[in-house]
Amino acid sequence: MGFHTESPDRITQEGEEANVGVENQPRATSNTTALDRPQSIKTRNWWIWIFVCSGLVVAGRVFSTLLLNFYFIQTGRDVCDDPKQFKGTWLQSMVQNAAFPFTALFAFLWRFVSSNHRETTSSSSSFVKLFLLYISLGVLFATYSQLYAIGRTHCIFFFWIFTTQLIFTSIFTAIINKHKFNRWIILSIILSGVATGITSSDDAYYPCEGEGYKMSYGAWCGFFGTVAFSLSLCIMQLGFEKVIPKTESKVSAVMLIQTYASMIATLICLVGLFASGEFRDIKEDFETFKKGKPLYVFTLTGLSLAWQVMSIGLVGLVCLVSTLFSNVVSFCASPLANILVVVAFRFMDDDIGWFKGGALLAGILGFASYVYSLYKSVKKRPRQNETLRV
Repeated sequence: MGFHTESPDRITQEGEEANVGVENQPRATSNTTALDRPQSIKTRNWWIWIFVCSGLVVAGRVFSTLLLNFYFIQTGRDVCDDPKQFKGTWLQSMVQNAAFPFTALFAFLWRFVSSNHRETTSSSSSFVKLFLLYISLGVLFATYSQLYAIGRTHCIFFFWIFTTQLIFTSIFTAIINKHKFNRWIILSIILSGVATGITSSDDAYYPCEGEGYKMSYGAWCGFFGTVAFSLSLCIMQLGFEKVIPKTESKVSAVMLIQTYASMIATLICLVGLFASGEFRDIKEDFETFKKGKPLYVFTLTGLSLAWQVMSIGLVGLVCLVSTLFSNVVSFCASPLANILVVVAFRFMDDDIGWFKGGALLAGILGFASYVYSLYKSVKKRPRQNETLRV
């Protein structure tokens, strides 16, 4: 399905709305009435893809959170005096990226069935730019995956540190992508940050208070992990604007950038897994998994797929709208994920009270605030549009 539409965050450089700088197509000078209907269809399709990608982010966030908690509990990493509490970080970071064959298969099938796909020829300079883009993103994927895994297992305050990710994303996208803010976007950032911050400690797995140096080490890893994640989103958006060919199908572009970056990250994490000696712990986890060996395999496979689905949604939102909107949607999904963790793992010990309900409401309002900002941009600049071949 191909369509021409506008990405409001990318076309309002002079106005009040956010801008990330795209090339606009020439405006029609005649027969504008005949163009109104096609343009409305293109805009409608653009909205559909936004909600599809948002749904992927929410679904991936929910299932990855549930499966990660299940993995921690079944491997005994929720026990404070168990030495395994601080182990397995390289395996976790590798699993987070290892489902790239899934996206590669989807990209191949999309190119096979899509009538809009056109073979594009790239110059050597374009190839080098693409190569550097994939390498840089792959390194950043591996970096934040490993740093997050260390922070999650070492620091009791990790999830409060994690909320700074939205702050770093806002700063980096303003500098790198020239993103501008309005009151609705600022309100969305505040609400989504609050929604994540007040529910992020409700995981069934909760790091125990250990030695001070481990807590400090985990805190710094979590901090730099947020920096690496935010930077990866901004570089990704820059790649869509400056490096990815404009004639490339957006679905193909999203799948390819996710596939190559995840593949490189997986290889880096695989090297780390063997270099650190953590590969020896996999057999112990496999043998001692409380629910049995088959479920151990299914858990890691499902966890990898869930993370990949969420990543596809995030990359899709970066392509369609902006880095900041992608991060906001991810944060807005946190309350739902953590409420389901309470239901699944701590139903007898905890309840879903007004506090968690308020966090869920804040997440919904944060998402709605940003969507309203996009809606205003669509209404404000109906004639400016960008070609999006999806």
